[in-house]
Amino acid sequence: MACTPDVMRLCGAQIPDVDRIVACLRENTAQLSSPCRAVFEPANSPPQQAARTRGRVNQPRPQYDAVPQRRPPSDDDE
Repeated sequence: MACTPDVMRLCGAQIPDVDRIVACLRENTAQLSSPCRAVFEPANSPPQQAARTRGRVNQPRPQYDAVPQRRPPSDDDE
């Protein structure tokens, strides 16, 4: 989604071939918008790391109830 405007502007002739679109975007890296360029940067670079964690930074982890333990059957259960 970050690259949709760049695809339309730079690589429209390659639609709908995804492989050709990606190759076109890589060839035109210098002309990409900042959000789209962040998609193509190496995973360990700071902008990509920030893009991957955006929106999740201060969200609490989901809490799950512990699975109740079954007690072994006893003679009193009969």
